[in-house]
Amino acid sequence: MHVGIIGAGIGGACLAHGLRKNGIKVTVYERNPAATSALPGYGIHINILSQKAMQECLADENWLAFKKISKPVGGQSRFYNERLRLLAVHGGISPMDGRIISEQRLSISRVELREVLNKGLKDTIQWNKMFVRYENLKSGGVRIFFVDGSHEDVDALVGADGSNSKVRKQYLPFIERFDVGVSIIVGRSRLTPALAALLPQNFLDGSPNSIVPKSPDWLFITMWRAPVDTQSKADLAEIDNFIVWVYAAATDSFPNNATNFPAEALCDLVQSRMISWNPNLHALIKQSDMENVSLIPLRSMPYLPPWESSAVTLLGDAIHNMTPMAGAGANTALRDALLLTQALTRVASGSEDLVKAISDYEQQMRIYANEIVGISLRSAQNAIAHFSTPPLKQKHLSRKHSASKGYRHRNVCEF
Repeated sequence: MHVGIIGAGIGGACLAHGLRKNGIKVTVYERNPAATSALPGYGIHINILSQKAMQECLADENWLAFKKISKPVGGQSRFYNERLRLLAVHGGISPMDGRIISEQRLSISRVELREVLNKGLKDTIQWNKMFVRYENLKSGGVRIFFVDGSHEDVDALVGADGSNSKVRKQYLPFIERFDVGVSIIVGRSRLTPALAALLPQNFLDGSPNSIVPKSPDWLFITMWRAPVDTQSKADLAEIDNFIVWVYAAATDSFPNNATNFPAEALCDLVQSRMISWNPNLHALIKQSDMENVSLIPLRSMPYLPPWESSAVTLLGDAIHNMTPMAGAGANTALRDALLLTQALTRVASGSEDLVKAISDYEQQMRIYANEIVGISLRSAQNAIAHFSTPPLKQKHLSRKHSASKGYRHRNVCEF
């Protein structure tokens, strides 16, 4: 069996490792060149379920490299008012799929994680291969067409090509992202001794912290590892600790042209809405790395309905893109990678039909994906509604998303 994966991101690369580990031929087609000039400016927290997925999919060398590089972070979520008075603490365990799981998270920069995942895939990833479309073959299998005029035939095609997935647009064109009505301004400040002295110690251990003022806005703060210079080469990048901040507000409360604001103007805009807040929070905003400040209108997938399975499937943001407010996008992609690895391994062993195995994967994936997308959406909405205000109408979601109401106060961000 030969599996083709569109996209060498976190989920696609992890799946490639899992398939290789189980003796399945796999080729990853990535539209970007192997060496990109810009590095991801933010980090990521890997939860316990995703650590399990990586351990099972990756070769021992890759897994040990990840364990060596990553650092443990605090598991509790804390809530403060705008004067930095502690309001509430959420413990380091959470319900998930009817189970109680520990939030033993590990922090790693995205560039370091990319290096860990790419290691050993030199002969598996084809760079500069931009996907155009696919065609189901009468004899079985899928033919993939690329911008350079070439095509490849595979037995199964996996779209791991991100939130604007071209595979999804052809395969499931009725599933489209929608605007949440919330926008965030994101920035980061290098963690110097002077900055550390201004902030509560809880802000420095990687745990998620939420500032919930009386006004209908919200500020998220945590510590992440990330490259100091996002224009440096990956193998030369200096990694350091940064305090990452995310200011969330209703999109229509920002100026209409805010998406065109330069970084300095975005920081000024945030501070103008924080006039009565603790001055140390202003100092955090002022010390931001201006090359990595941006405004992002949030989008989300709707509730995923069942569809007829085939030799084509999707994982990660390509099928369950969510807001960053639950810190679960990449973690859910890693979970997909393990589940799909297990399904395709059954096919390769001859114990299950390909379409049946993909159908099993998609059914299980939809259950947890719909749950976490709902959590993420409610977190974004509650970020601007706060604890005493009813959540915004969820016209894009079915009642099944109401199961996420227990996470109403659990805001964690991911980029």
